[in-house]
Amino acid sequence: MKTVLKIIAIILFLALAGIQFIRPDRTNPPVDKTLAIESSLTIPPDVDAILIRSCNDCHSNKTEYPWYSNIAPISWSDMIYYTP
Repeated sequence: MKTVLKIIAIILFLALAGIQFIRPDRTNPPVDKTLAIESSLTIPPDVDAILIRSCNDCHSNKTEYPWYSNIAPISWSDMIYYTP
């Protein structure tokens, strides 16, 4: 029984190590400033700071990915979450 558990553990470890080589494409396309909300509206600086802090990572092309987005399979689900 212990040998079966060891074999299963080794297979799981190798599978998790192997999927680290399957990486999603994480590119930030160029930013078109004419499409930004600031180009059509006057936004107070304090509100602009809140929008940048709270919304930019998911709703812009300026995404800064967290450290755990480099670990599969979390990186795969993050690409769905961070797609603008």
